[in-house]
Amino acid sequence: MSVVVGALFVVTGGVKVIGLRQSLAVRDHFGMASGVWRAIGLLESAGGVGVLLGAEVDLLGLLASSGLALLMLGAVASRLRVRDPARMLLVDLAVLALVVATAAAHLAE
Repeated sequence: MSVVVGALFVVTGGVKVIGLRQSLAVRDHFGMASGVWRAIGLLESAGGVGVLLGAEVDLLGLLASSGLALLMLGAVASRLRVRDPARMLLVDLAVLALVVATAAAHLAE
């Protein structure tokens, strides 16, 4: 599970940092400043790396997955703010659930 979560956030964060066209369209849809979007991307990428390294260091995995959970709560709030369709909200909620499960797995170890 950590590999999936880590890879997911390294990629999604990297897309924001690089500024791919689709990512910029999402940023504009949310009405976010480019600096904020890039900062979110950096945090996602760092969290993804932390989750990947957390496979060896439980505390790092717990902290990284907790931070990613907070980012996903922000994503859900952003979706609600712009009144995105329910299916988009459900995707973010599913990712949030996966991140929370990853954090819980680190607590159990």
